[in-house]
Amino acid sequence: MRHQSSAALNESGFNRSKRRLFGYAAVLAAAATLFGHAPAFAENYPNKAVRVVVPFPAGGSSDTAARIITKGLAEVLKQSFVVENKAGAAGTIGVASVIRSTPDGYTLGEGPVGATIIAKLIGIPAPYDPVKEILPIGNIGSLPLVFAVKGDLPVNNLADLVALAKSKPGALSYGTSGAGTPGHLAFEYFKKIAGLDILHVPYKGDAPLTTDLLGGQVDLGILTGPAAVAQAKSGKIKFLAVTSGERYPQMGNVPTLVESGYKDFSIEIWNLLFAPAGTDPKVLTTISSAMNTVLGQAETKATLAAQGYLPSVIMTPEETTAFVAKDRKLWETIVNTTGVKVGS
Repeated sequence: MRHQSSAALNESGFNRSKRRLFGYAAVLAAAATLFGHAPAFAENYPNKAVRVVVPFPAGGSSDTAARIITKGLAEVLKQSFVVENKAGAAGTIGVASVIRSTPDGYTLGEGPVGATIIAKLIGIPAPYDPVKEILPIGNIGSLPLVFAVKGDLPVNNLADLVALAKSKPGALSYGTSGAGTPGHLAFEYFKKIAGLDILHVPYKGDAPLTTDLLGGQVDLGILTGPAAVAQAKSGKIKFLAVTSGERYPQMGNVPTLVESGYKDFSIEIWNLLFAPAGTDPKVLTTISSAMNTVLGQAETKATLAAQGYLPSVIMTPEETTAFVAKDRKLWETIVNTTGVKVGS
């Protein structure tokens, strides 16, 4: 049997320790490669064009607001921001495409309340978990809903409408831009609270709804702010209330539902700017900071207001996440109270 000298044993132990050291060094190097670039990546961001997916067709209020904000982001961050319209399935197709993208900050999305909260609650299939897979950055803009009636309906305020509807159960009709839309859910919620029986007539958008409201084919219409503002001077429609927490600056003479006696009835339709889960937090901060700069500019405020938007609220990503969580509880209450389900 051979015996190793103590020097040989020491040398062997030294070599083993050395190998372990090199192994640890390799692991640390790999970790540095994997994680060490994140801060540098964020600091250099964006160094190429950023794609922003809008889940609606071009030309609508959501698309317009997104283009106003992306134009400002491009100016602040000195990089191109390209809007891509990807409509369908109540906005869920466009939102899903962003969620499936590489979370590198170069694909962002506009997330409407319908696709990020309501769809799942009312049974519309959406191939994502909005709570876990969407990282809110900020609120692009919010719109109120407006309760409007045809010009010859003998009512001048919400109390008159409630009294008329109760005197003729099932005789009145109300139209919305579609089944399962915020307007549909909001008015069904109002009906429950007020104890009314009014027939729902779903349309395919605000335009045909407004046409029939003007023509008297439907008694009541739940319009978005911009659609209502467009008809404010026609004199053919009467506006009874807005759903926003504060009065709508573009229609300052129309009371809120809260002012009309419906405590805590405050509903706004918003569009988030969001990134897919896994995006570097520093990228979110970079976009949020630039976005808040844009929203604070007088030109942006005026342009959004001209498009019918409520005054913007400046929020960090963390504040936006809390805002969405609070609104999710509101919509859960609305859906649970009304029982509205439209998905298959």
